[in-house]
Amino acid sequence: MSMTIPLQPGTALGDGFRMLLDAAGNGAQLAELIGVTPSQVTRWKQGTQAPSAESARTIIDFAYIVARAEATMHPRVVPIWLDSPNQFLRGATPRECIKLGRVAEVIGAIDAEDEGAYA
Repeated sequence: MSMTIPLQPGTALGDGFRMLLDAAGNGAQLAELIGVTPSQVTRWKQGTQAPSAESARTIIDFAYIVARAEATMHPRVVPIWLDSPNQFLRGATPRECIKLGRVAEVIGAIDAEDEGAYA
């Protein structure tokens, strides 16, 4: 049995989900971003299903990183940055690193860009 966490407003998960959904533009794009099916996102939005623990972690990680990145760079650049090879990540994209659980490295890459460092 997998643990589920509800998408309550005012929680990191609920607010992160809504922020990512707004940023993605629609459920299908959000599903692609976090690696689930569009029908899962629909069920989460409708409240008929909660994300698994793994999906919840991915939502929270992505939401945090998007918020940090938007504080450093123009919000329109962030989606491009997420899918671009990054020298601070040894050529991997931030999205790939997040999905592999390498969140701290992605945060480090944001910090390095914010400080004007070059790889």
